[in-house]
Amino acid sequence: MKSGSIPPGETPAGAASRIITGTLQLARGDAQGIKAFRNTPEALLSALAPSVALFVVMGLSQLTQRFDAMQVTKVLILIAALLTRLVISQLAAAFWGRDSLWTRYATALLWCGWLPVVVSLFALTIVQLILPGIGSLPAALGVIMLGVELYELWLGWFIARKGLQISGGKAAGLVVLMNVSVAALYLIAALFPPHYNALHELMAPLPKS
Repeated sequence: MKSGSIPPGETPAGAASRIITGTLQLARGDAQGIKAFRNTPEALLSALAPSVALFVVMGLSQLTQRFDAMQVTKVLILIAALLTRLVISQLAAAFWGRDSLWTRYATALLWCGWLPVVVSLFALTIVQLILPGIGSLPAALGVIMLGVELYELWLGWFIARKGLQISGGKAAGLVVLMNVSVAALYLIAALFPPHYNALHELMAPLPKS
């Protein structure tokens, strides 16, 4: 059987269980989790599917209401950021002679990319329940978002190191390069009309219940 191919007879439920298990393993720093992801184009496309579906829904929603340049810019930036990470990591993998490992790495990165969203929602919910008066303050949101961002950076570094089988320094360099490139996209969006500011959106106070 070709390395990374889907085992014969694997059901959709089995594939979902495998992906969830691998994601949770990587989330807690278990390198064995990378083996749960297949090294095939089909696996990569499956990992891309949720993001593509989200972008399609966001795009179609603009067709049912008045045109909002800010929301359109937001969708375009999200698409550009996703593609930027994939392109940069693929070029880096090729430069380091890790082409054969990139598809598995990218697949794991895409699936694990949902973890920071889940972690942030969970943290915000807990804070709101325990400290409802403090949880909606910008300072509290800032601390939570900083913690989630640091976790996301570590997770990206860990997946790069184990997925591409590179040194910690190279993995750190790749994470920095990808995030600086994405940050540049958001900076451009903030500087030019309609001046979409993602940071301002993230730090907006939560609505009071």
